[in-house]
Amino acid sequence: MIIFNLVGIILFALSFGIATGLGKALGLSSEGLIMLIGGPLATCMDLAYRKFVGKNWLRPAAGGSLFFIPVWILGIVWSLLGVYYHTSK
Repeated sequence: MIIFNLVGIILFALSFGIATGLGKALGLSSEGLIMLIGGPLATCMDLAYRKFVGKNWLRPAAGGSLFFIPVWILGIVWSLLGVYYHTSK
């Protein structure tokens, strides 16, 4: 049983690759900042993919998914964790 799909891996790699690159370019590389940038990127990219393909918003197989959870939900969680990490230091 595969717990992720290729779209999910690509969305994750793109969003956090862009977030890491942007953080390095700005000279900032805290975990919170990377999650604050990567989480919304992952959410927006997955929702755009689901809207473009015209599939269900909640089914994991309809877009990107990791551990059977849609990437846009994980993006929201990553954003919230980023806020927590960024404000707790």
